Amino acid sequence: MQITARPILLIAVVCLMAACNVPDTTMENGAITLRGDTVTLHVDGKPKAVIDADGSFIVDGKTIATTPAERQLLTRYVDGVRGVHATGVAMGKTGIGMAAKAVMAAASSSSTATDKAADADSDHMTSLSRQICMDTASIKAAQDQLAAQLDAFRPYAGIVAASDVADCQSNNKD
Repeated sequence: MQITARPILLIAVVCLMAACNVPDTTMENGAITLRGDTVTLHVDGKPKAVIDADGSFIVDGKTIATTPAERQLLTRYVDGVRGVHATGVAMGKTGIGMAAKAVMAAASSSSTATDKAADADSDHMTSLSRQICMDTASIKAAQDQLAAQLDAFRPYAGIVAASDVADCQSNNKD
């Protein structure tokens, strides 16, 4: 059985290494994308909007003048998207680790230690899932404040809906 487990474990390790270098995150059915430190917003019928990590806001290739408070909100928006990305990567790594442990458990006879490890990993996944909900709520809060303060942001203010946050939280209740 160990001969079979080794190739599977090797595949899991390769996948884990690949997960460390995930370059992009896509959220809200492609309406939000993260590439590096840049968030791009896509709304049907509206020009593409870009938010840089420094809080710069560019719509249709034109830089929009912003106040320091608006730049801070734009930075918070980017930070929320980066948080979702980082948590998603952590979830992927945890999932790969869980799969590797399951393969190793199948190859051994020690189920007590395996059960404890599975419970710990499951708890960790639940915690990470809740973190994604908190980051999504942060994005929504920044989005709402930006819509109230920055006219150029209003067309993008419906990307994260209140129902998205509520659904996420509802799905993560114990």
